[in-house]
Amino acid sequence: MKFMVAFSSPKRSAKTVEVAAQHAKALGAEVLLLRMVPDPEKVGVVAQLIATGRPEEKARQQVEETATNLKTQGLNARGIVKVGEVSRGIIQVALEENVDLLFVGTQNVAKRPMFLMERDPIVHYLVNHCPIPLFLVRHDDSLAISEPDSE
Repeated sequence: MKFMVAFSSPKRSAKTVEVAAQHAKALGAEVLLLRMVPDPEKVGVVAQLIATGRPEEKARQQVEETATNLKTQGLNARGIVKVGEVSRGIIQVALEENVDLLFVGTQNVAKRPMFLMERDPIVHYLVNHCPIPLFLVRHDDSLAISEPDSE
């Protein structure tokens, strides 16, 4: 069994990695950390002008450090860094790697009237297009449940 975490940074992805690690330990699954770095040529002229290898290098370092940390916990873990379109790239790598479950962090959607809209376009795309089962991990600690208005 193989799990993949859509990784953005150690801080932003910490909870998603933690949840994936817990499930991987319980099921003996491999954990693959994927960091998609947006292609500067596709993002725009300004990004293209200031592009260096630095974002990709930093992403590799962060992914490798996180994978090493998971290995010290006894997990079979590795990282991949790719440059390209983020949403489609996540799906492409998941399919190429024969991933069984994709872990994705989400924003707090409780404050939004529409489920996973504009605020989280990558997650929204994955929910609508990913052929692999998704495990959505909320990144906020406040799980405010609003009571229905009484009449």
